[in-house]
Amino acid sequence: MLPLMKYLLPLFLLSTAFADEICDASDEPPFTYETPAPAPEPVSTEPSHSLWDYHPIHVGGNFITLSPANVTIQDGPESGTLRFNKANAFLYMLLPISAQSYFFPRVEWNTFALDWDKNPKFRESRFYYMQFALTFYTTAIEQWRWILRANYNLDLKHMQSPKKYGLFEALLWGAYQPHRKWHVHVGAFGYTGMRGQQVYPIIGADYSPDKEWTFLAIFPIDYAVQYKLNKEWRFSAKIRPLKERFRAGRQQPQPRSVFSYSSTGAELNVHYEKFMRFELEAFGGYNFGGKFYIKDSHGHNAMYTTVDGSIYGGITADYAF
Repeated sequence: MLPLMKYLLPLFLLSTAFADEICDASDEPPFTYETPAPAPEPVSTEPSHSLWDYHPIHVGGNFITLSPANVTIQDGPESGTLRFNKANAFLYMLLPISAQSYFFPRVEWNTFALDWDKNPKFRESRFYYMQFALTFYTTAIEQWRWILRANYNLDLKHMQSPKKYGLFEALLWGAYQPHRKWHVHVGAFGYTGMRGQQVYPIIGADYSPDKEWTFLAIFPIDYAVQYKLNKEWRFSAKIRPLKERFRAGRQQPQPRSVFSYSSTGAELNVHYEKFMRFELEAFGGYNFGGKFYIKDSHGHNAMYTTVDGSIYGGITADYAF
């Protein structure tokens, strides 16, 4: 659930980016004429409003992998190792409804491996699901930027059982700008499904003392220090949370087990961007470990484990048509 949040954070930068272009243009000195010039032919100054000017269709993908980590059962000895990796491919579209408000319908194909070699509850180690999402973004309220998002995840192997193998998530996230260098973030997000539900608050701030540096601390989504070298390149040191909640199949030692994996890592991140056309991100760091639990099909009789630290790395690409 948490990894998807990082795709929403750049939306808060859209109006800032356009504002920077306007400010850059306004810095140019005005023209003066020593002699009167003939009146020019009327020329339309209306900006183009073609949807294709904004390259609205995006395709891309993500991949992250962690090295094997030791697993310790609660109140027990170490018991094997756990391997985790995840990949996805996505397609989304920008649909403006006004100059300040946009919809972003999105569909994702996801797969992840969660392979514990001493797992006593299920033998499955590779899982697949589709995500269907709709995001609304607006700057229509003065000094505010808002994101509303709803998405639904469905196991591709059990699409005939959405009640057991579906997960619904929702987000409300606002950023208020009390000063041109600051944003204050508030909101909430949560999920329900697979015998669980949870709501988390969103609270934090970001600070940009100049055009190069940005500091973010937004619980529980993003913690980062960013340096913008130029319009294309950005370098960051950041915290990356990982979380997956899923259900195993029926033909397992413990049928339809519900499981949850969560961990947190720190990384160095390199980001290249051609604004509104192409983005490429590469990252690597150390995951500090976390928690992994398995419950029965009714969400009871939990077996809790802790997962040790490991190194990780990954890549993200996004291309716009």
